[in-house]
Amino acid sequence: MSINILDTTLRDGSNAINFQFDKKLTKIVLKSLEKAGIEWIEMGHGLGLGASRTSGKAAVLSDEEDMEIAQKTLKKARFGFIIAKKFGSKGDIKKSAEYGAGFIRIATNITEADQIEDYVKFAKEQGLVVLIALMKAYALAPEKEYIKILQKLDNWGVDWATLMDSAGTMTPEVVSDYIIKGRIHSNLPLGFHGHNNLQLGIANTIAAIKAGAVSVDTSIGGLGRSAGNAPTEILSLMMQKYGWGKHLDYKILSDLNDNYIFPLIKKENRFSSEAITFGYSGFHSSFFPLIKKVSKKYPSIDYRNLVINLCKKEKVNVTEDLIENIARKMLKRQ
Repeated sequence: MSINILDTTLRDGSNAINFQFDKKLTKIVLKSLEKAGIEWIEMGHGLGLGASRTSGKAAVLSDEEDMEIAQKTLKKARFGFIIAKKFGSKGDIKKSAEYGAGFIRIATNITEADQIEDYVKFAKEQGLVVLIALMKAYALAPEKEYIKILQKLDNWGVDWATLMDSAGTMTPEVVSDYIIKGRIHSNLPLGFHGHNNLQLGIANTIAAIKAGAVSVDTSIGGLGRSAGNAPTEILSLMMQKYGWGKHLDYKILSDLNDNYIFPLIKKENRFSSEAITFGYSGFHSSFFPLIKKVSKKYPSIDYRNLVINLCKKEKVNVTEDLIENIARKMLKRQ
């Protein structure tokens, strides 16, 4: 069985440390991942190419510095970046290709996939392997609209699309359903990116592989946004147990976690009420500042109940007005 392990420590992981990967640690992570046998490495600003200049949250390293470090450090592994139209331009895609990136991953909410066709075609013209990050994949049931999106991406020439469990809300049975139905009704290879809010990151990743996913995302120590991701070092051992694919050196991976990654996050509580509420309800952590803002106006409403009620109505297009409207209705029922 051939499975692509895409390690996203240096990209998604940067969200958890305020985008503070410096040059020295970036080199250490790249060298360790490659030595352990990882062939796909995603790096850069957690929000994607261009985000340092457009998001108001600059990373320690610029996009160009990340590209140069990877170009000079890696010998075999492919490095690549994620890009969202909100933050990055076609010029950013072109620059990554000029620096020798092996792939680009274009990020979009699954409900907005129609908006990225021009980026897909431009990236293909640059000779890049083009992946798609279908964020908040759970926002669409694995039925007709979901299938149409996969078929459209396939027609555009996408190499594979990754279903992103952005809130860590999916279960193994649900993950399997998405992968299996996607494979039955489209020719597009599928990957999976699982967050760990309900501590199902590894279980969901294994379910995706069993269902036929060609790629899965992981990060060292599970470093990532909110409750983090499926840990690379644990998946490497589970793959050995199942006899899947090429063995990765878990000792190198776990040493990387012990010595460099865990010290960055050991003060965080990944079992927090906040994290598990997000996972239960399907709430993306990027919307939490809006919840906190509205909650200050309605102190009698438990923010967790507000999150849960919000997600019964909307998981993607979340606005302050929508949250406040729900809070008012909850207040009337008290």
